[in-house]
Formats: sequence, structure tokens, C-alpha cells
Amino acid sequence: MNTQDFKTYINNIRKEALEVGYSITTMDGYLKIWNKFIKWKNEIHFVYDEKEYSEFLLDYYKFDISEYTNKSKSRHQQLMRSKRILDDWNNYKLHILKRSLPNALYSDYPSGWSIILDNYLNYLKNVRQNCDKSIKIKRDYLIRLLSYFYQNKINNLEQLSKSDITKFINKTIEKGNVSKRRNFYVLREFLTYLFIEGILKEDLSIYIPKICNKHKRKLPTYLKQDNIEDLLKSIFREKKIDIRNYAIILIAARLGLRLSDILNIKLKDIDWKNSKINVIQPKTNNLNILPLSKEVGWAIIDYINKARPKCNNEYLFVKMKYPFEKLEQFTEFNKYFDKCDFKKEDTKKGIHNLRHSFATNLLDNDIPIHIISSVLGHTSTDTTSNTYLKIDVKNLKKVCLEVDE
Repeated sequence: MNTQDFKTYINNIRKEALEVGYSITTMDGYLKIWNKFIKWKNEIHFVYDEKEYSEFLLDYYKFDISEYTNKSKSRHQQLMRSKRILDDWNNYKLHILKRSLPNALYSDYPSGWSIILDNYLNYLKNVRQNCDKSIKIKRDYLIRLLSYFYQNKINNLEQLSKSDITKFINKTIEKGNVSKRRNFYVLREFLTYLFIEGILKEDLSIYIPKICNKHKRKLPTYLKQDNIEDLLKSIFREKKIDIRNYAIILIAARLGLRLSDILNIKLKDIDWKNSKINVIQPKTNNLNILPLSKEVGWAIIDYINKARPKCNNEYLFVKMKYPFEKLEQFTEFNKYFDKCDFKKEDTKKGIHNLRHSFATNLLDNDIPIHIISSVLGHTSTDTTSNTYLKIDVKNLKKVCLEVDE
């Protein structure tokens, strides 16, 4: 049982968590919840109590832990994890380590390997044209992979052999398909690069198995145009933050952009003279030029004139508090969504739903699939077809066959 002062306890947990591989963002998220618990307790020095923390989650977040399941929404999953970590950090830490690669620690390999890794990441960016987010994910996986190989007596990457790859595969055989598929994919690409650069004499990538993703693609949910209009009307633009949020939601509804695309719009990307907006999509790193309607244009002007802080930040959407950094997250959508009281079976929450709604409503108005694909910024029309044609009920009815009696 923990007997430490609570502040000391959570600071020690954060320190250890970062050492075993948690991200700073993740731990700061938990720390924010724990500090709210301190305010809720209204005490400076106390020892953690599981029952009190459960009461706090119910009172402050309206989250009843007795109703929690593995299908609970992501916010409740985070709250539950924040409690489980506090309940027994040592066991939870072991659980996290078991989910990662066998015996792998972060950044535990020769400095020369870091140079190779940096060169590979530059290759991904400049040659393979990977987006920054994809490069970061691959970097994180490779740090663990390289640490694993070094701790298993591989002191030089040139020493890697087929037997080393086989041992690694055997040690990860019991892990879930998602974990294996991602690790195998990243490692396969990296081994190919090492062979191309002459670091490896043999192309070991051929020994990495490919795991098919057999999960069933879910049908996208969407809002009808009338529902979207109701949603927009529900946003009363009296406060500065509502003016900003309205502009973000309107752009998503009218242009079908991903949230990451919207938050990456810079002031210079808006071509007022030609009524266009230039969007560089983080997911594909492609430039998508879209028309800027008067409705969207005036919403942006309203935000800049009435709500956007006076600052030198190049991004359009910034935080409302000093130092007015770029807005990285947007969690305000659901509060407007809940006001409209939409039927749960009709659609799901989340601003990405507006992208699905935009595409589906275009399809309902007989807009050709290649135009929809271009507007959405898909690299291939197959992506658009595979996602949206299966819910095009109007046209599916035209090709249905009668059942013989």
C-alpha cells in the first residue's frame, strides 16, 4: 500500500513513466487529472485513497467506474487509466513493459546508430515524401527496435542476420496482430533501407512476415444537411471562443477537411484575392486548393477581427491564452453536438463526422466520385470509393437483383 504524500507519489510516477517509455503528452494528461483531484480534495498533504479517487471521478467528471467497459468512450478510458496507475503503479508499469518489445529500453544503443536513424528519417522525408506525423511514429518504433537488438548482443548493424530476425519474430509471436503488424512493417522498411545503403549485405526484409489486416471496415456515419445546419445554428457567437469554434466547425462542414488540415492552415494560405484556400495536408503532405466561399470567408474574418488574439503566430487558429501558440487539439465540437440531441443510432460524435457528412451529401447530389476524391484530398479514388460507395443507397438500389421465389 502506498504511504507517500500524494504530490510526491504522482511526481515519482511521472518520472518513472517517462523512463519506461511513456510520452510527455500522455503523462501531462494524467497529471492534469491528478492535480484536479488535489483541488477537489482541497488539501495540500494527503495519502492516496482508491475510494476517494472514485468519488472524485464521479463528482467531477460524472464518470462511474462501476459502469466502465473496454468499449467506453476514450475520455473515460483515460480517466480509468489514471486511476489504475495510482492504484498500483508497479504492476501497471510491468503491464506496459510487457506490451512493448521484449526487454526493450528507450534510446539504449550506440551513438553511431542514431546517425543511421537520422539519415533514414531524412530519407523518409525527402525521398519517400512521408508526412511529419508518419515519420515521428516510425522513429518511435525504431528507437524501441534498435534498443531491442542492441540489448540482444547486436553491437553493429552489419552483424544483423536472418537468425536475429527469426528470434525477434518468435519473441513477438504472442503479441496482438496490430502490434506485430506495425512493428513488422516499420522494421521491414528499415531493413530495406539498410540493404540499399550497403550497411547490410543481405536484404533481411524478405524474412519479415506480412500480417493481413482482416478487420471489417466500419461504415461511416454522417449527418444529413438539415442536421448540419441545426448544428451550426446552435453555436451562439457571443464569446470569443465560440466565434473561433464556429469558424473551425464551418470549415469542416463546408470543405470536408480533416481537423489536422484545419489546424495547420496558416494566415498566408488564404488567397483572399482569388477566393481560394491552400491546404497542405499533414496526412499526405499534398497541397489541396479549395474554393473559399463567402460564408466561410466571413466566418474567418469575423474570427480574426473579433476573437483572434493579437499575436505574430503564422497559424490561423491559435490558443486564446498567452503565449498564443498554435491550436493543436480541438475538443469543443461535442458540446455543440450534444445541444442538438441527435439520435445516437444515426451518427457518432466527433468533428471528423463532418468530413463523412460532407462526402456523403455530395454523393447524394450525384457529384462524380473523382471530384469528391479531389475535394477530400484523397491520393486515390479507390480510397473514396471503398469508404463511401457502400453507403450510396440511392445508386445501390439501381443495381440490386431480385430474389427468385
